[in-house]
Amino acid sequence: MKIYNWRPFLERWSADWIDSPGAEGREDTAEEIVRARWLGFAPADGERIAALEERLGVELPPSYRSFLAVTDGWRPAGTAVGSLGTVDGVHWYKGAELQESYESALDEESSDDEVVRAGMWGRALQLSVVSDATDLLLDPGDVDADGEWAAYLHRAGSGELPVRYASFLDLMQALFREFHRRDAGPEFVNATTRELDAAVEEARVACLAGDDIDAQLDVFEDAAEHGRPGAGGFRDELTALLDGRPVGGGGGLLPYEPDGPFRRAVDTAREQARWGDTDVAWRTLATALGTWEPYGTERIAPVGLLADPILGPVITPARGRYVLETPRGGGQGRGQGRGEGDGLGGGRWDAAGLVSREIGLTWLADHAEQADDYRFVLVRDVSPEEVAARVGEGPLLPSSDEADVQRRSLGAGGRPVVRVGSAGEGWSFAYGTVLEPFRSGRLDDPGERASRGTEAVTIWVERGDTSAGRPGVFYFSRAEDGERVYGFAVRGDEIEEWGEVPEALDPEELFPGAEVPEESGEYGESEEGPAPVALDVDDEYEALDAITGTFGVALPQLALRRGRLPAVTTGPWIAAR
Repeated sequence: MKIYNWRPFLERWSADWIDSPGAEGREDTAEEIVRARWLGFAPADGERIAALEERLGVELPPSYRSFLAVTDGWRPAGTAVGSLGTVDGVHWYKGAELQESYESALDEESSDDEVVRAGMWGRALQLSVVSDATDLLLDPGDVDADGEWAAYLHRAGSGELPVRYASFLDLMQALFREFHRRDAGPEFVNATTRELDAAVEEARVACLAGDDIDAQLDVFEDAAEHGRPGAGGFRDELTALLDGRPVGGGGGLLPYEPDGPFRRAVDTAREQARWGDTDVAWRTLATALGTWEPYGTERIAPVGLLADPILGPVITPARGRYVLETPRGGGQGRGQGRGEGDGLGGGRWDAAGLVSREIGLTWLADHAEQADDYRFVLVRDVSPEEVAARVGEGPLLPSSDEADVQRRSLGAGGRPVVRVGSAGEGWSFAYGTVLEPFRSGRLDDPGERASRGTEAVTIWVERGDTSAGRPGVFYFSRAEDGERVYGFAVRGDEIEEWGEVPEALDPEELFPGAEVPEESGEYGESEEGPAPVALDVDDEYEALDAITGTFGVALPQLALRRGRLPAVTTGPWIAAR
């Protein structure tokens, strides 16, 4: 509730308190408060305010000064503060011990806010006159352009940091909300609760119509801070979808099973996303959003999608907003979700990330310094299940994210575990991070086994570390019908090449800092071995881009980075000596 001046706000607070159940019988409710319907006192005249400023040696911030002109103090009923802000009661806090304690915890990494807060204790003005271990403080060392001092609510003994507000006005609004939260209940009915509940219902209907989601979120947030039932749940639904983060922390989550026609779309999309076709799954969901029905009046969006172990990662922040801006549950409205591009490709929605537009393999080179080394096999005209059977040793494992894969590998005695899925038109893949260093002469390329009756491409990338003496690696091989046909391996500054590599994949063009040694050993390396040069990320990108163009393949970035895919344990990629 925005406050334009003090009197209406303070009269509202007084009325809400007096009208609350049992207020007249409470020990902390004086008879004159009930009779006058006023929690304040008489105003302080200009002379008394000027005398206070002279006593303190400062000019008061405008919101507190104007407050005193309306009432000389306040009894903030419904909070832990008995009274505050009287002309005769305010004084300098003198919190030297707290200042010393806070300043001793500062270091070179402390933020400006932490430094200001530490110094606040020695210069703050104490406003609370009677309170239950709660201090209300104004900081003359933290002043904004309007002359307002920062205000702090400090609950001594709680172990919590003091809460900062931009001004005394903001602090009083927070105390009013606290009063409403503490008294909230079925019998707590007054003008404020009626206004807030009506606003929540109006916002609920607007959300179902897809209208101005940010404005509705503000309504729910305000009502929740006042303790209104249901408002916090609506707020949480909106923020969860706008954040686009899968909830629940991983395995063991139950599939989302909504009622009605939307259930069919969810089931179809889950099967599509199961193998990495996240864009297709999103299209399926997006076109069916209008058929979603809420559970009574307690839900305003299909937030259960976020908890689904397969579909949760499909809902990015932009897609979550699209869900909210699409009319559903019988709602009728402007519904931006049905705007340009329909959220399903093209127009502004692509730019917003509604369709991820898989960019081949090159995304693997993004943020290379933070990403794991990787290796994968691509197989043409073979289903993901068949790829798992060809490269794996054992049954198909449940859908897994990267953390699950690492745990499963440890549980399998360190044997590699890969995830499988679809990799573009007519291709499937098996993808995993690198657990053992590349050894050219001992490589047991699973692509050769997987290429029976078809073709397969294997890529192995280790970025290396020049300072640690580890050369970078980029291995590429194409196999056909069980035999390696052509490829190359770049290690540090040396190239090993075999077969007739297409011109577009010429390693000397893709990796200009490396070359084929004039004299090489058994495995194509010079006698001295390659220099420990890390893999250049631009070279990695160009090589991945060339492979993408040559074979028309794409790994599903969303599924591999955020999602869960079926997995399988494989044999070692490096043979024992």
